[in-house]
Amino acid sequence: MDGKTALLLLAIAALGTGCATKPLDPNRYRLAHSGSSWRVSGEDGVLEDLQPRYPDFFQVVLDPTRSDEAPLGELRDDLEKEPIDRANYDALNAAAIGYYEMNLRGEQFREAGDVAFMTAGFRAAKIVAVPWRAYMEIHDEALRGAILDFFEDVASGEKQSSGRTTGRLAGIVHSLVEHEADPDRRARLQRVAATLQAALPPLPGLDDEPL
Repeated sequence: MDGKTALLLLAIAALGTGCATKPLDPNRYRLAHSGSSWRVSGEDGVLEDLQPRYPDFFQVVLDPTRSDEAPLGELRDDLEKEPIDRANYDALNAAAIGYYEMNLRGEQFREAGDVAFMTAGFRAAKIVAVPWRAYMEIHDEALRGAILDFFEDVASGEKQSSGRTTGRLAGIVHSLVEHEADPDRRARLQRVAATLQAALPPLPGLDDEPL
């Protein structure tokens, strides 16, 4: 092999290394740009990644035949733990998936004329109360921003049936405004609350009543 060929091969190898895809950062709200999907985000298999971390939680929220409430203690503990690390964000993303799943189940019950849609809506609200409480307990800017990303994602209406508990979520988000001193995050909270409030139907159903 002559010198020119060797240099060419080295250059190609260097280009290949530079183009390699970097692992996605898990320390964020991972569903922000996933469109209508909440189980995957592009090539990021969020649900597949988190199921082994919270098996008991996902066994309930993913099984439409289960009538028991999803266990939230582990998610709550992880989301509020300090120092902040990946576990906080794993809990946030797991809660988001559970929220969307329960909203979808409620919509399916509603379409079938099953009054269980009210129970599903209530349980979705209990799940979203986990990041709501964490927002008040934790003052880490990055984690608060990730929780806000979740609320904004719900308000965007991209996720199927994510607006089924709009009334409850509007009240939850609005209640955080007075606890937020940062003007930028405070403005984001106000916009989310206003968007959710505007999305309420003229005659809200029982599951759309604010908390």
